[in-house]
Amino acid sequence: MTLVAAQKQQVRNFSVFSNHVKIEPPLRAIVGADETRIDGFIGPGHVGTVVGADAFKFLPEEFNKPVVVTGFEPLDILQAVAMLIDQYTSGAIARGEARVENQYSRVVRDGGNPAALRLLNRVFATRDTFEWRGLGWMPYSGMGISEEFAAWDAERLFDVPGKRIPDPPACECGSVLTGRIKPWECKVFGTACSPEKPIGTCMVSPEGACAAFYNFGRIDRETAHAIVIED
Repeated sequence: MTLVAAQKQQVRNFSVFSNHVKIEPPLRAIVGADETRIDGFIGPGHVGTVVGADAFKFLPEEFNKPVVVTGFEPLDILQAVAMLIDQYTSGAIARGEARVENQYSRVVRDGGNPAALRLLNRVFATRDTFEWRGLGWMPYSGMGISEEFAAWDAERLFDVPGKRIPDPPACECGSVLTGRIKPWECKVFGTACSPEKPIGTCMVSPEGACAAFYNFGRIDRETAHAIVIED
């Protein structure tokens, strides 16, 4: 909306460097990986508000993975987890009948927000490829500024260096993202890598799996090892 307003008012004293992303390509990469160990997905409610619950339907339809789109209150999360578990205990997954459920129906609609989607499609254009920390390069997964708004596109206006900052070798965010290991199984979790001094993308964001485990589910390595053995 900012760029649309700037175009209308002919405001040209700022530019935008877009690093917005699309949800389907990374989800496909995660669930389609050979060693992925993920049983279900909690769909983020703020994303679902725009794109709709139907945007996640490919996960149950193609991969038999259940999805529950949910809000961010504690009870929302708890209910979403219960709904995911119910799809397993009811036998739906065993029958190949995984589905998308909308726990956040007070905000999210199946088809999303049509006005917001039209605006997104006007202002942004899908990139040929985009690099994700922990997952690498993925085609058609990022969004740049569209031609209509090129006058505000920092990548067109300036010589933006394509500087890459790879994850440190010890970081295992890719394995965490695909469920191959738990956050505390990473060699640097809670030692060299913490929210105060993060070295991996899963710890950088407060919404990241490693940051969440560090802040709300800290566990010592011996207990973690025992849990892994029992699993």
